[in-house]
Amino acid sequence: MELRKLFEIQGELDSHIEKIHPRAEGEKRLEEKILALQTELGEIANEWRKFKFWSNDRKPRTDQLLEEYVDGLHFVLSIGLEESERYEQLVPIRLGLPDELTSICYETTIQQFNYLFFEIGRLYDSVTLHEVAVDTEVEEAYENIIHMFIGLGEKLGFTEGEIVEAYMNKNRINHERQTNGY
Repeated sequence: MELRKLFEIQGELDSHIEKIHPRAEGEKRLEEKILALQTELGEIANEWRKFKFWSNDRKPRTDQLLEEYVDGLHFVLSIGLEESERYEQLVPIRLGLPDELTSICYETTIQQFNYLFFEIGRLYDSVTLHEVAVDTEVEEAYENIIHMFIGLGEKLGFTEGEIVEAYMNKNRINHERQTNGY
C-alpha cells in the first residue's frame, strides 16, 4: 500500500478540516481521533456481521463494509499525522515505515478485530494516560495498528486497489462535506 501518498492526501483533508473547525489554543484532538477509530472499527465489525452468532443474517454487507473500512483508514492515517506534529515530520519517516507496508494477520478475523482494538487501546494508554510516554512505545503501538489494519482489510477480502480507490472516493466526499457545512 502506498503509505506516503495516502498520508499526504489525508494531510490535505486534515488541513481542510482544521480551516473550517480550528482548534482552540492548545487543543489536542488525538483522544477524539482514537475514539473515532474505535467507533469505525466497531462499525466495520457490524457490517461484517459474522460474529453475530445470535442472528440468522450473518452475511457481510460488502459495499458498506468497504466504506466503513476506508472511514477507519482515514482515522488511522489522521492519528499518525496528529502524532507526527511532536516530531515535526510525517510518521512514516519517523517510524522508518516503507512506502509499501506489509500486514499483520491473525488466524481468524475475530482475532484480527480484537487484537486491533487492544492495540488501539495500548496507543491511547501510551499517549494520554502517562505523563511521559516512551516514544518507542507510542511508535510500536502505532506501527502495529497500521500493519494490523492492513491485515484486517486482507481478512475482509479487499484488494489494495479496492481500498485505495474507495479511500480516494471517500476522501473526495469528505472534502465536499466540509465545504458544504457537514
